[in-house]
Amino acid sequence: MKLQRMIPLAVAALASACTTDPAAPLADELVLAQQAQSIAETEATTSRAHYEGWLHRLLDALRTTDHPEALAFLEQARAYHAQARAAFAAGDYAAAREFHRLAFRAVVSAVIEIYPDAPARTGEVVDNVLARIDAFLGDREAPRIRRILAHVRELRAAALATDDPVTALILNVRALQILHGLVHHVRERIEDHDEVADREMHDLSY
Repeated sequence: MKLQRMIPLAVAALASACTTDPAAPLADELVLAQQAQSIAETEATTSRAHYEGWLHRLLDALRTTDHPEALAFLEQARAYHAQARAAFAAGDYAAAREFHRLAFRAVVSAVIEIYPDAPARTGEVVDNVLARIDAFLGDREAPRIRRILAHVRELRAAALATDDPVTALILNVRALQILHGLVHHVRERIEDHDEVADREMHDLSY
C-alpha cells in the first residue's frame, strides 16, 4: 500500500520537474536584481550622469547660455527626428532606426559641447555602481546579473579604448541605462541589452 501511495507522488514530482522552466529567473535573483538596481538608481539620481540627466542639464544650460555649436547639433537632431518619422510613415523601418541613431548622436554631441568632461564623469559613475553592486552581491549565486555586469564592463572597456568622446559617452550612458533597468533585463531574459537600452534613451531624445 505504501508503494502504491508513493507512485502518484513520484509521478507528480516528475511532471512538476518537466514543466518547470529552467531558464526562468529565480525569485531570489530577482530580489537581488531589485536591490542592485536600487544602487544604480540612487547613484544615477545623485549624479544626474544618466542620459536623461545630461539632456536636462543641456536644455537648462541653453536657456541661459548662447552656445552656437550645441544649438546647431540640436537643430541637426530635430532634422534627423523629422526624417525618422517620415521614414517610419513610409514603412522604411531600417532607415527610421538609423535616423533615430543619428539624432541621438547629435544630442550627445551637443552635451559634450557644453560639458566636455561628461564621458569621464559618467564613466566614473558606472565604475562606482559596478563596485557597489559587486560588494553587495559578494559570493551570492546570481548568474544572470553577473552576465549583465560582465557586458557592462565590456561597454566600459570600449568607452575607455575609443578616442571619440561622443562614442565614449554613448557607451557609458548605455551602460548606466542597462544597470538602471536591471530588473527588467533579468526578468525578461533579454539577450540584446544594448538594443533595449538604446531604444529607451532614443525615446527621450530631444
